[in-house]
Amino acid sequence: METLAPYVSAILERPSPHPIATRETAKEQWPDQGFTVCRETTTYRFHNGVVIRRTVEQDDFPSDLACAECWITYEVLAQGPGTPPIQPAKQVFQNTCREAFWLQYHSA
Repeated sequence: METLAPYVSAILERPSPHPIATRETAKEQWPDQGFTVCRETTTYRFHNGVVIRRTVEQDDFPSDLACAECWITYEVLAQGPGTPPIQPAKQVFQNTCREAFWLQYHSA
């Protein structure tokens, strides 16, 4: 079993043993109850054949919070040939602070 953390590190442009080969990004937005919701979906293909999708969704609702609410999802779409299973295969965060804490914890 291999952890998702080194792949998230690469996606967030931090040191990682897994270099990204390509990335494709799609953006969309729509109105919802007077605010604009934006979704950015990026699919990352790694040199070892692993494919991971990161989706970030947030709205423009004013917030005084240090870590404003947003929704971040990582999904393993494909395992590379010969790579051990990546766990968790899906990880969800409600803000960037939780994402950063999870990454730091699992990278130690």
